[in-house]
Amino acid sequence: MGKGENTKSMILDRAVQIASVQGLEGLTIGSLADELGMSKSGLFAKFSSKENLQIDVLRKGSEFFRRFVLYPTLKTKPGITRIRNAFTNWLEWSEKSSLPGGCLFLASSSEFDDKPGIVRDHLRKIQLSWHSSLKQFVEEAKQMGELDSKTNVEQMVQEIWGLVLSYHFYNRLLEDKSSEKRTKQCFNDLIKRNSKP
Repeated sequence: MGKGENTKSMILDRAVQIASVQGLEGLTIGSLADELGMSKSGLFAKFSSKENLQIDVLRKGSEFFRRFVLYPTLKTKPGITRIRNAFTNWLEWSEKSSLPGGCLFLASSSEFDDKPGIVRDHLRKIQLSWHSSLKQFVEEAKQMGELDSKTNVEQMVQEIWGLVLSYHFYNRLLEDKSSEKRTKQCFNDLIKRNSKP
C-alpha cells in the first residue's frame, strides 16, 4: 500500500468513528478536514464528493465488521455454535472496533431507509450480505439436525436481527446495563424454541 493509500485509510478510520456518532449525513468533507487538521481542498481531492466519502466510510466500516464479526464466526464449528458466535460477536463488535457511537450500519439504516440513491444502495448491499450469511448459518444448523426441520429460517434471522436492534436501543439510548443479559437470554430462548426435540 502506497503512502497515499495509507493516508486515505487513516482518514477513513477516523471518519468511521465520527460517522458512528454523527451519522453519515453529519459527516462532510469540511467537518472531516477540520477534525483532521487538513485542508478541505486536499480532502476533496481524495473523495471528490460527500457521497463518495459516505460510500468509502461504509466500505471501511464493512472491513471492520468482517474483521470483528464475520471472520471469527467462520472459524467456529458450523451449526448452533456458529449462530451463537455470530450473535455474540455482532452484539460486541462496535466496542471491539472502538466505535464510540455504536454500530455504524444500524445508525445509517435509520438515516437512509427512505432516501433512494447510491449511498442507500451500497448500505443495502452490505446489509444483505450479512443477512445472507446469517441465513446460511441457520440453514447449516437445520441441515445438520441441530435445529428442528420445521424451523423457519427467514423468521429466525429476523428475530436475531430484532434482538440486536433492541439491544442497541436499550443499551445505548436508555443506558440499561441489564439489557445485555436479557438480550442473551432472549437469544437462548430463541435457540431452545427452534432446537430439535
